[in-house]
Amino acid sequence: MDETMTLIFTGVGGLLALLSAYGAFKMDRKLFLSGVCYFSLLPIIGETMRYMDPATSSPYTLTLICTFIAQFLLTRPDNNDYGMDNKAAVALATKIGLAILAINLGSAYVILCLDFGVAQQFGYYHLVISLSMLYLMYRRFTGEGISWK
Repeated sequence: MDETMTLIFTGVGGLLALLSAYGAFKMDRKLFLSGVCYFSLLPIIGETMRYMDPATSSPYTLTLICTFIAQFLLTRPDNNDYGMDNKAAVALATKIGLAILAINLGSAYVILCLDFGVAQQFGYYHLVISLSMLYLMYRRFTGEGISWK
């Protein structure tokens, strides 16, 4: 990726990671999901660019593209409103939260610990999203409950 694209992705990615963290802290479901959803577009674009280049193309890039498409689809903000009394929705939201956590922790590990050719700041952005998800899960499982705005 050239320097201009890295700079654009760094700025946009940082804003979206902070938006998701802010949404988690303020318990604003729409902000949190918007941050994660639109952040997912960055790896899709970046990995598609990497896949199109014969020098960097690999089967792993297709796997990452599919993974982040799934995260994008799972985190699209919508107007559905459900409470803790809807057991099916709570169970599904917990599983989706675990998937978001696994995707972003795995991505952070690959970027920060393995030589994958991606700038380090993107690994930290994935960590911010993972920590935001962990915060929400902590609130959910400690009995504090989650009351979204």
